[in-house]
Amino acid sequence: MNRRFFLSLTAGAAGAAGWAVLSGCSSATAAAPRPPGLADPARKHVAEAIISSFENSTTELPYAAAQRLGDGRGITAGRAGFTSGTHDLLLVVRRYEQAAGGSTPLTKYVRPLTRIDVQAAEGGDKESTRGLDGFEDAWAQTSRTDPRLNQAQDAVYDDLYFRPSMDQAARAGVTTALGQLALLDTGVQHGVSTGPDDLPALITETGPPSGDEPGWLRRFLDIRREHLENPAYEETAEVWRESLPRVDTLETLIDQQRLDLATPLEWTFAGDRFSLA
Repeated sequence: MNRRFFLSLTAGAAGAAGWAVLSGCSSATAAAPRPPGLADPARKHVAEAIISSFENSTTELPYAAAQRLGDGRGITAGRAGFTSGTHDLLLVVRRYEQAAGGSTPLTKYVRPLTRIDVQAAEGGDKESTRGLDGFEDAWAQTSRTDPRLNQAQDAVYDDLYFRPSMDQAARAGVTTALGQLALLDTGVQHGVSTGPDDLPALITETGPPSGDEPGWLRRFLDIRREHLENPAYEETAEVWRESLPRVDTLETLIDQQRLDLATPLEWTFAGDRFSLA
């Protein structure tokens, strides 16, 4: 994923969301049931599997993965690509320590991660991995043997990406699982803060909902495509243009009217086919 800035928890309070889809008879009207959104754990699982296919070429969440990608952000680890250069990897390690109630196999890395975090926040070197020798092996082994690390990853992911994206979906009146997936995927890649390419800015540019969620989503994805092709920050340009197939996949799911993300579900991303039974 392509977080450009030092992350901050800037989720706003969720507003009231949705619109009534009415079906009428001669004497009364009643609200038709809406396709469930990502508040449904099964739909959230499908959405996260699709995002993982975009980012990791697998529907499995890579909790134990940790590597140095040479992308200017140090070490990338875990289910959401937390990195040592963008604050969120430190958040996971600290959350894990809190859950464990004391020292963990990753505790010795808190000090160097904090140092890197501070210098990144001050505009310094985000790529530094000084003091992180052996981190990748320690992370992978701990992820496989202590479920509290993976639970910490889930908690930080929800704090940084899922809940802020769902708050934005509520404000925009996006209620379907597919619509919320489109906003969540944008939040994960673009960020959920105040940057010109971040999720809130793209929603504002799309305009208010008109009662036609698929039509609104198409406009939103058109605007996202424009930002991927012409990002505000040149440093993201190459990687973001490689992400254009994410928009293609989401548009195809709209065409197929898979608003509820019900399984079985198949999709294609960048020429590769994925499915959930």
